[in-house]
Amino acid sequence: MISLAEYNVLDYEDKVVDGFYDIYGLSTDSANQGKMPSLTDLETNLGSSGFEVVMVNQRIDHALEELLQIAHRIALDCPVTEVVAQRLAELVTRHMGGPVKDANIMLARWMERRTELRTSLQTGVLPIGSFNVGLSRHRALLFKVLADKIKMPCRLVKGSHYTGIEDDAVNIIKLEDERL
Repeated sequence: MISLAEYNVLDYEDKVVDGFYDIYGLSTDSANQGKMPSLTDLETNLGSSGFEVVMVNQRIDHALEELLQIAHRIALDCPVTEVVAQRLAELVTRHMGGPVKDANIMLARWMERRTELRTSLQTGVLPIGSFNVGLSRHRALLFKVLADKIKMPCRLVKGSHYTGIEDDAVNIIKLEDERL
């Protein structure tokens, strides 16, 4: 998705599909100069480059597939978008380590989990469903993936231009010509 790499936005019409990957730690200047590494290059790199690569691929990410099935059941059980959005948020929160009470503690937990995943998977490309701890950028991406799957209009924005904090991301849900 070019818009995420260039503008830190996945808009309502941008759908996160299998094969999508997000690189954290790559400057947008590098991406604009054609230096965006390919997924193949990233898969063989254990992260020594300093990038954090999060991949969406339900075919190889069984935990993501399970989350997508739960999201589908949530959507079937409740036709009200506001309630579905709340339930998806709760699902993501539970899956990603619970509510964030202290950002520094969550960051430390994430760093530990990231190291474990890189070691066990032998790659720096990490499947989003394997995260049992996640920062706001991970949570926002997972929420966007789930929302897209159930056709709930969702926008993901990240970075200081949108959130006031460089390392932050949020979702915006469209509710009948309004936003949540």
